[in-house]
Amino acid sequence: MIARKSNPHEDSATRYSLPATSGLYLHIPFCLSRCAYCDFASHALDALPNGMSFTSYADALIKEAGLAANEHGSLRCSTVYIGGGTPSLMPLDELRRVVAALREAFDVSQIEEFTLEANPDTLEKGRLEGWREMGVTRLSLGIQSLSDASLKELGRSYNRAEVLGALDLHRDELAAFDLSFDLLLNVPWQLPSQVLDDIRELMEFEPAHFSLYSLKVEPGTPLAMRVADEPELAPDDDRFADEMGAAEELLGNAGLLRYEISNFARDGKWSLHNLAYWRGGEYLGLGVNATSCVGGVRTRNHREFADYRAALLSGELPVAERAKLTETERAFERLMLALRTTWGISRDELPAGIWEKLHRRAKELAARHPQLIVVTPGRIALTSGGMNVEHALVVELADGVF
Repeated sequence: MIARKSNPHEDSATRYSLPATSGLYLHIPFCLSRCAYCDFASHALDALPNGMSFTSYADALIKEAGLAANEHGSLRCSTVYIGGGTPSLMPLDELRRVVAALREAFDVSQIEEFTLEANPDTLEKGRLEGWREMGVTRLSLGIQSLSDASLKELGRSYNRAEVLGALDLHRDELAAFDLSFDLLLNVPWQLPSQVLDDIRELMEFEPAHFSLYSLKVEPGTPLAMRVADEPELAPDDDRFADEMGAAEELLGNAGLLRYEISNFARDGKWSLHNLAYWRGGEYLGLGVNATSCVGGVRTRNHREFADYRAALLSGELPVAERAKLTETERAFERLMLALRTTWGISRDELPAGIWEKLHRRAKELAARHPQLIVVTPGRIALTSGGMNVEHALVVELADGVF
């Protein structure tokens, strides 16, 4: 687990220790409608690909779980994360079948965290009770905004009143879970102060975690086409930094500290599943377009359901891409992901030769930009300001090292 002191860079005791287990991810691609900014492998219920239904998709996941267990052995999994899409749309009976198959295929006897993503307009008493009975311990609620104008422009399937009404109506059932709320920053249709107002209102429901993401313009999405015609709607890096800084102060005062670029949590309530990604842990992904990294081999499943299902029906894992990572590639990725977190990267996480060159480079960078990077004899980490420009700093750090 994680021990946190007032200064998270003081010593190695503040590091997250990876369990000798894997994370298990399931991708559920169903949505009520497609959002204007989304490029995920997901489908609106009224536009499903040929042959895709809740039942056929559950069958495919069960088949893939069995094949993956044959390929990798009975992996010990300490976290389960069901994402999407909108996994909370999956009928309880189908989800129960899938979860039962996971328990048969893998060693999930010591699960530390079981997360399900949900949209607020899918919350129902029966569903909430069913998820808890299945073992779900954490709900990640995709709220994004409490501005009706923003929700409409973003293409969300609910409004402000529906969000707050659902949270209030199901307050007792929701108390059985650790709650995480997703909000978007840098949204051109709302005032920069909107996210602060949203956080204040949502704090009433006692969340353990917030994820704050900058709105991104992904190629091929309706938002991208609109921004091409209206460039003034493009995301603004300075606005994002200002909004994030203000949100970080507000959340910090409420006891939720920034432990990763986009994530804030109460002490001990970090997303263990995602944190394992950032700390270089192994993970197995099931479902369309899901990625895995087991034994230094990275794979990605077919994105299209027809290809995914055809592979499974032929008795093969539905892998579209496979790559064996070199030691240098793994070290660079280790750096890039670790610096997303407040704990940064330590000497014992990289080969000695790479660490020595990286440490020299980091000290040079810290001398020029002390407000962005913290360097000690055994650790390199970014400040909150550094997290806002993490990509640029990683590029500078890696120059001449990798």
